[in-house]
Amino acid sequence: MADQQAEAVAGSKPPIRLGERFEIYPDRPLAELRSPNAAGFVAVDRDRPTASIFGLVCDADLPPRHEVIQALHGMRAEALLTPYDWGVIDWPATGRRHFAIIFERPTGGRVVHSLTQTIAPKHEDELIHHVLPPLVASLRELFAAGLTHRAIRPTNLFWRDAAQRTLAFGECVSAPPAALQPIAYETIESGMATPAGRGNGTAAEDLYSLGATIIFLLFGRNLAAALGDDQLLAEKISRGSYYALLAGQRLNGAIVEALRGLLTDDPRERWNVQDLEMWLEGRRLSPKQPALVRRAPRPFEFAGHSFYTARALGHAFSRDPASAVRALKAQDFEIWMQRSLCDDERSKMLTAALAEGHDIGLTGHDERLAARVCIALDPAAPVRYKSFAAAIDGFGAALVCAFRGRGSVQQIAEAMGGRLPQFWFSAQASLRPELVPILKSFERLRLYLEDRRPGFGIERVVYEMNPKQHCLSPVIEADYIIDAAEVLEALERASEKRTGDDFQIDRHLAAFIAARYRHAGHDWFDALNSGDPAHRVLGALYLLARLQGFKGPSSVPALAQRLGRQLPLVVDRYHNRGRREQLNAELPKVLAKGNLGELLSFVDNAAERMRDLQGFHQALRDYAAIDRELDLLRLAAPRRPERAAELGQRYAATVASFLAWLIALSVALMG
Repeated sequence: MADQQAEAVAGSKPPIRLGERFEIYPDRPLAELRSPNAAGFVAVDRDRPTASIFGLVCDADLPPRHEVIQALHGMRAEALLTPYDWGVIDWPATGRRHFAIIFERPTGGRVVHSLTQTIAPKHEDELIHHVLPPLVASLRELFAAGLTHRAIRPTNLFWRDAAQRTLAFGECVSAPPAALQPIAYETIESGMATPAGRGNGTAAEDLYSLGATIIFLLFGRNLAAALGDDQLLAEKISRGSYYALLAGQRLNGAIVEALRGLLTDDPRERWNVQDLEMWLEGRRLSPKQPALVRRAPRPFEFAGHSFYTARALGHAFSRDPASAVRALKAQDFEIWMQRSLCDDERSKMLTAALAEGHDIGLTGHDERLAARVCIALDPAAPVRYKSFAAAIDGFGAALVCAFRGRGSVQQIAEAMGGRLPQFWFSAQASLRPELVPILKSFERLRLYLEDRRPGFGIERVVYEMNPKQHCLSPVIEADYIIDAAEVLEALERASEKRTGDDFQIDRHLAAFIAARYRHAGHDWFDALNSGDPAHRVLGALYLLARLQGFKGPSSVPALAQRLGRQLPLVVDRYHNRGRREQLNAELPKVLAKGNLGELLSFVDNAAERMRDLQGFHQALRDYAAIDRELDLLRLAAPRRPERAAELGQRYAATVASFLAWLIALSVALMG
């Protein structure tokens, strides 16, 4: 996508406006300033035309770090590229909208363009006295603001000046934290996670990345380039990061102390930024001695290999969960755990992992069993389930990327539904303060996950975990809608292009509205889950009318027309034929206005519904009365001949009596 954005178009193209101040030129790409997921372009500041700036146009598949962008704005650290402005722009090369960011432009170029490239090695003195001090000072300012960089690598270093004496870290906000990092520049724990799920981490992760980057600068090349990712990670686990990254090379001099301190695999023992600053000032410090990794006196045999440490075995289990489950169910594992692991805390957690619940009603119990055991063996590692792996604060970004085709949505949903994050928290000896709110949120998110109504489910989870995520509904995804107030305008634009289609609220659209429009009640979405098509379309109209009344445009005629094709289903719910004919006749005029509230009142007026219902009930009563009369007549039918004879005899007797009286009277008168 970044390549597509950067393609130069023949002829001069007008600049794309970002806000009121900045312009980005789509036909003037800057290949040397592009990021792996964002294309760089010449930009101009209308208030300061001579300022040297550039714009990054981000790939829509990876969510930017919105919260970090906001925090970095205004931070003028010497060795950090900080954003001047950002926002959503229309981009002609892709025919859709993208998120774009404006940065100050480094004038000296990128240090290296790929990790296979070699450069002249930097001398230790040059690193200590010129290169590292501004980098470390900027990291200190970043950490003091509660932020992490998570994109420190040789290919993301720039020379700020044309003389190439001052280095700066490249941008760190166009993609999820550490999503673009090679394994060599990530800690063991972070390297175990899928790239999008590595999480914000802490200062310790950034300092580790800095240590690995220093090795590149010292030797002028990537010493571990011959190793694949899996092999390098295995080397780090078995030998330690310091030796794995040096790949047999030897170092002398004072810088060895710093590298040992920065590349210590235990984050509690790793140098912090104050240690590094003191070392740069000349106070030579011995790195803290890391605690020895507990090795079992006897190995556990798995998949043809011998494992002496809990971390190494957990990593192997996570790579082959099916075989791991078979091994866990055999007696050998329990014997090894009790006799050879030599770690009481790990043994207790393993017992809990093996015994915890049977996931009644859930599928995939074996996979969750393997995942829980992996957590118990290595609590510092990410949550690993099937092929999914994420740090506890990396679930949100990983879920976005899964919805964009980079991972399995189902596996993430199963991991959350199986309460694996909660088990991970229970395995931690202590929690960082920033993780406490995450622990509380997972239980709430699981309730959303279990609710299958539109507006909930895994789609709702993705927007709750990513407050600035744009709506992923296929109908409006290309519009890059972040705010609920923009939804109706996007739907109107889509409706103008799709005039022949009926309108439906898909699960992503419902979930986005539910998450972003906090006034929406749960009952608003009940109708969308109805089996009655008329009830569903009425629910959609009700929801969109509320949204229009909240912050939407006053008129959306194209959207109203698409909804209108389904409204005869609603009109047919009226019982009065004359009323139905009247509504259908007047409906086109109401649709043309594009006022969804008026349209809702027109087709589903409460007073009209009540009168129609009352009339219908009166008609039912009248019909019942007539039906009862007819029933009485039908019941009397068998006795009609007998009754007729009886009445005939009566009438005959009466007539005979009358005639007799009449004759008698006539005789008397004549006599």
